[in-house]
Amino acid sequence: MSTPIASWDNDYARLQRAASQLRTTSSGPSFAQSTQGNAPSIQAGVNRLASQLNNMESNLTLNPVEAGRRRTLLDGLRTQMNMPMGSGGRGESSTAAALRQQDDLIDELAIGVGRLKNQTNLIHQEANAHVRLLDEMDQNVDLANQGLEEETRRAMRLKEERSVWRLHVIIVGLSILLFLLILMGLS
Repeated sequence: MSTPIASWDNDYARLQRAASQLRTTSSGPSFAQSTQGNAPSIQAGVNRLASQLNNMESNLTLNPVEAGRRRTLLDGLRTQMNMPMGSGGRGESSTAAALRQQDDLIDELAIGVGRLKNQTNLIHQEANAHVRLLDEMDQNVDLANQGLEEETRRAMRLKEERSVWRLHVIIVGLSILLFLLILMGLS
């Protein structure tokens, strides 16, 4: 059950990896041609993410600062798809391009750490639920054990009472026989 934000993060990470793979396999002057021929799905994905981002911002699912950060990520991805890395486009020096790439990587890392934090919290909640269930099971086993001991004692009492009842019946029967023998002996 993923949230729209986590889904957006996952989609962005997939697109970023695909764009990175496309850049590494297509370098030099043929980059623009290969991005036009092989990257329409990446461009469609970027447009889809932009649309989702607009929806999340309008639904107030995302605060403006986060939305701005994500827009910057999308702009960086669009820029990467339009020119090769380190080409010095828009007057950027190779140092500025490297810094921008490092910033993008740090942003991706932050997204991954956020996902890891969410998964860790879910694991923690699940572990706590299991601990509670084990504690409840321990209490239930204790209660069942007490009930079983009580039923065993009750069964033993019934067994003893049943044996005494037979003795009483035998005594009454013998008493009647004795009384009859005495009456027959006197007559």
